[in-house]
Amino acid sequence: MLPEPESNHGNTLSSKSPTAEVWSRRIPSSDSALCISALLGLPGDQAEDIVAVTVAGSDSAWAFLVQLDQSLSSMKVSSEHVAQRCVNSVRGSVLWSETITARASALGNEDIFVCSVPSRSFDTPANRWLAVTAFTLSTAESALLRLSPEMLARMNANREHIARVSDLASRRRIDKRLAGVRAELPTVRERWRLERNRRSTQLASLLKLEEFSLDPFAQPSKLLDALTDSATAQYHSELLRLVKEEEAETGQIQELRYAGSGLELGRWRFLHPNLNQGSSSQIIQRIR
Repeated sequence: MLPEPESNHGNTLSSKSPTAEVWSRRIPSSDSALCISALLGLPGDQAEDIVAVTVAGSDSAWAFLVQLDQSLSSMKVSSEHVAQRCVNSVRGSVLWSETITARASALGNEDIFVCSVPSRSFDTPANRWLAVTAFTLSTAESALLRLSPEMLARMNANREHIARVSDLASRRRIDKRLAGVRAELPTVRERWRLERNRRSTQLASLLKLEEFSLDPFAQPSKLLDALTDSATAQYHSELLRLVKEEEAETGQIQELRYAGSGLELGRWRFLHPNLNQGSSSQIIQRIR
């Protein structure tokens, strides 16, 4: 949901920094790393590492990994039919096209049948979501090592905690119970079905971590401020002034959206000078 319009009455005026206020207008579904890169003028790969370290450093990440051991013990199973080559026996419906091909490659041996047999599979949407989340957390230590000591100090990153999260995630990912499960995010339809069952003990900690991952900079505005240099803060302050004038005029909160190397917010486009490779030297441009 978009934030409510701010009030100027008494203590209700927001105490957020300009950067945090601009960020609060971001469309929830937009990519955090792309947006933070464009907002702060950081290289894309560095922004991805910052997001990975921030997510791994959260309490939600540790809670997910602790719960994951129990989740693996109660993994959902699906049934599917697979083709199986049988000799001198028929174990299910015969797949004649595959059978003829198999016999041809076996010099016409008519004792060979390819049958469709039922098989249990752990490769379900819920388990794939668990696997990809564990894999993502396992890469956090590599992201930690790529960030400079200065950047980590600004982030106040708990290196020991993040290393423990990454190590535990790596061990969970290679657990034999996840063998054969693809590390793959569910489709929109699959996600909708899974999120309907938010009380599931298997998915509760996953959904909480997912909610944090979608916006790791929503609450800790101090982190955003620490990543923002003084010049960038001034750019955001001017952008926010223009946007607030537009919001007062239209009565609608404007949404922040990623657009190439810049960000669009209402009638304005913000191009951080660190990333602006175009011919225009304008940092804030009127686009509508």
